[in-house]
Amino acid sequence: MTTTTTPQTTRPAPGTRLRGFSSSVILVTGVMLVPMALVLAFNSYGPPDAEAYVRMAFAQVAGSVVAICTAVGLFVQRLIARSPLVDVAWFAFLALVIAAWQWSALSAASATLLRNLGV
Repeated sequence: MTTTTTPQTTRPAPGTRLRGFSSSVILVTGVMLVPMALVLAFNSYGPPDAEAYVRMAFAQVAGSVVAICTAVGLFVQRLIARSPLVDVAWFAFLALVIAAWQWSALSAASATLLRNLGV
């Protein structure tokens, strides 16, 4: 009698899947599309006043927070899902680069706001 073994498929732990979205789609959406949409939605298309400058600065801050949370969230998802070390390292690097980039954008937004308000 011959015994055949079937390969066991491993399923990811509950709550660690991305619900059908790829990491690259989530990354591009969270880092590029959502922040750009916020900035475009709250931009002043006429002569800006003090209120418009504050609104645009807060849109920039919200976009930066979304980008940082997206990058860090994908990194944490890789850790929880116990992805290979290469994937974890790659997403850690991406999270660090995006966080540094967005931190400089936050600094530029605050400097621009203060300059435009004359403070």
